[in-house]
Amino acid sequence: MRLSRLFLLTTGLLLSLVTALLLRSVWADRHTVSTAELGLATMERAHLAMLVAEKASAERGPAIPVLNDGEPANPALRQRLTEFRAATDAAFDAALAALAPAPDTASRRAQAELEQARREMAAARREVDRVAALPAAERRSPGTHLTRAPIDQMFHVIDTVLGSVTTLSAAAEAVYPGLSMPLVGARHAAELREYAGRLGSQFTTALATQQPLGERERHEIPELIGRIEQLHSLITLQARVGEAGSALRAALDGMDARYFGIGLPFIRAVAAQAEHGAPGMDSARFVSRYVPPMQSIVALRDAMFDTARQAAGAEVAAARSRLVVNTALGVAVLCVELSVFLLIRHRVLLPLLRSTRAMNAIMAGEIPEEPPPVTRRDEIGDMKRAVAALRDATLRRRTLEREREQLFEQLRIASDTDFLTSLPNRRAFTSRAADLLAQARRQRWPVALLVFDLDHFKRVNDQHGHQVGDQVLCEAARRARSQVRQGELLARLGGEEFVVLASNCDPEQAQQLAERLRAALGDTPMTPGGQPLQVTASVGLACAAAGQAVALDGLFREADHALYAAKAAGRNRVCCGGQSRQAADAP
Repeated sequence: MRLSRLFLLTTGLLLSLVTALLLRSVWADRHTVSTAELGLATMERAHLAMLVAEKASAERGPAIPVLNDGEPANPALRQRLTEFRAATDAAFDAALAALAPAPDTASRRAQAELEQARREMAAARREVDRVAALPAAERRSPGTHLTRAPIDQMFHVIDTVLGSVTTLSAAAEAVYPGLSMPLVGARHAAELREYAGRLGSQFTTALATQQPLGERERHEIPELIGRIEQLHSLITLQARVGEAGSALRAALDGMDARYFGIGLPFIRAVAAQAEHGAPGMDSARFVSRYVPPMQSIVALRDAMFDTARQAAGAEVAAARSRLVVNTALGVAVLCVELSVFLLIRHRVLLPLLRSTRAMNAIMAGEIPEEPPPVTRRDEIGDMKRAVAALRDATLRRRTLEREREQLFEQLRIASDTDFLTSLPNRRAFTSRAADLLAQARRQRWPVALLVFDLDHFKRVNDQHGHQVGDQVLCEAARRARSQVRQGELLARLGGEEFVVLASNCDPEQAQQLAERLRAALGDTPMTPGGQPLQVTASVGLACAAAGQAVALDGLFREADHALYAAKAAGRNRVCCGGQSRQAADAP
């Protein structure tokens, strides 16, 4: 076959390949644009679902005064509740209208969850209206909890709505992995807003009856405060890890100043007063004092979401620009190549074949050997340099992917670690404890669970400041770690409460471990800030015999009861099964 004909055939084949690559690139860019647009739309729908959660949570605020209203009923309170209900309904309508035409699975699932939440909200409203219609004496009767039940129903509504938020946020994060920080932060802020609302709702019955807090509220309020502080830490960490702009930093500072500087201390003060006496205020005054600072949480949520939205919008714009530019460049390259093939066949054919092989290797995921320096100054030299740049860009992309994976791993470790004491947190403990208990069942080992907390820790914070309190917690964690054997799991549950799970540990060994922990914490004064400070601990112990079916929740309940018994018996002691052993030097 003649070389000219062979070249023409080869040229035609190469032009066909280049055209195919161009079409493939255009199709890939178009798919990228479509995916980015869908991700941005999904992000907007997630924000609408967050607004539903915010409005539905805010509706509890005016519902509480209506439930606690006297006789005759105050029409202004009912009118305010009606306005808040209208705002919630409008948020539901907007979110469902945005989800209705969406074709993706995540949006359909979120739509079903929001429709379920709307039905639950309707049922909760009917219960609010029913209880509000009862005589005031019946509603405020101590022990009836009539005013608490509708609020609990409204809690379930938010749980359902937050499920749709998680569904949509996860779908958006899958499209924009680089925006997982602000998206997760916005979701955490939405959860923080809900838990702050639930914390305020714990006072519904006490405000209605002007009686002390019930047992349930006294138990749940510290848990909610702990969860709020945990979310606060996560949001702060995410803002520090990510590139927080001035607006986001201002929103974070505003939340710290308003909610954590005003709202949460107010709640602590009311809780302390209502622990053994009347709250000292009515529902309307409570709501007017506590609800406004929570708006700073909403402002932070919107700031974090705006950060993600702006970045996603920039990615959509960049994807569209790439589509136009790549298409234009591809067409231009195709025309230039055809001209070059016709004019300088002998200088183009071989370099083009080599460059094509290199490009195909890169497209297949392989990294070719580093090419020699390009000395030619014509178009072929430009193409060789472009291939080298593509190879370098591919190498850089792989390096960035590895760095991103390392960052995700660091975040996973951070999410499982208590930021103050560096111990595993409650989430990590629950996960690892399941493995230890499974191993204990297989090996037929006895198991022991110890729950201990520092006695009168609030007094340390009040008298010496939170910085000293943090140093005490760190020192307590260090001393406890020194008493725990390899294979025993030590974690911080929250606040001043810690837990140890020991497998292959019989009751006598567990009692000895508990006494060592108590002695390590209480026998030697701590010196935070250079001043001696005597800190003791109470320990609750729960044991399970070898071969016994063990559930972590059951061990926790038994250990908690033992811990309460130790505190009731005077603190600074170990209690197991209703029996306690006091330290020799205890007062």
